[in-house]
Amino acid sequence: MSKFVLLQAMYCITGILFFVRDLYNKVPMGKGIINAFIWPYAQFEVLKTYALGMLDPVLKMIN
Repeated sequence: MSKFVLLQAMYCITGILFFVRDLYNKVPMGKGIINAFIWPYAQFEVLKTYALGMLDPVLKMIN
C-alpha cells in the first residue's frame, strides 16, 4: 500500500508543478489541465528512467 501512496503523491506533486508552470506561461486552461494531470501518467517510463538515473550515483555510494 505504501508504494502506491508514494507513487500517487509523486504524480500529484508533478501535476501541480506542471499546472503552476502553465499558469505562469499563460497557457490556455484546457491545455494546462491536460499537461498537469494526463502527461505525468503518460510519461511514467520517462520519469522513472530519469529519476533512477539521478539516483544511480547515490545508490552506488550506499552499496
